[in-house]
Amino acid sequence: MEKNSHKNTIVRMVNITKKFSNVIANDHINFDLKAGEIHALLGENGAGKTTLMNILYGHYRPDEGEIYVNGRKVIIKSPRDAIKLGIFMVHQHPLLIETLSVAENIAIGIKTVNRIFSPVNEIREKILEFSKKYGFKINPDAKIWQLTASERQYVEILKALMQNARVLILDEPTSILAPSEKEFLFNFMRKMRNDGCSIVF
Repeated sequence: MEKNSHKNTIVRMVNITKKFSNVIANDHINFDLKAGEIHALLGENGAGKTTLMNILYGHYRPDEGEIYVNGRKVIIKSPRDAIKLGIFMVHQHPLLIETLSVAENIAIGIKTVNRIFSPVNEIREKILEFSKKYGFKINPDAKIWQLTASERQYVEILKALMQNARVLILDEPTSILAPSEKEFLFNFMRKMRNDGCSIVF
């Protein structure tokens, strides 16, 4: 491999293979993600897109293959490992605590990863800051049960932003969105790209 052939590549997945019993979900897949790139994974249901991203996020371990982040070979054993590398995944149906507020959910999520509990007031201010920057309309004090499905996705995205996400994986983000919400999401992704973040969806 030439030294500069992957100069701007933030993530490389090489010959990734994953089997579930006798079913091959990923068969020697190669995937490159460049810094500041929006990368769409296309394929029919069951093609292995989500499995590949779950491997990058540490939900699954590959049976074969290697992962490189910023040119360094890494072993991602769990989402905690991925997050420490700046890799975040927003699932189609976020797991949030319905009876707690947006700010409380984000504070708990950050503590779960870093073992550092950020004061809710501090989280509330950051939510307002990022909401203004990226155009989210999220009330930090709203309870999760009061939010729409798209707003719950935005809460997970805000949590990633607050932990300096450099790679953001969006798992089928448009499947539950109205047309106007899709346009907002695409505008948000462009802003993230302009800030140097890489996005996979």
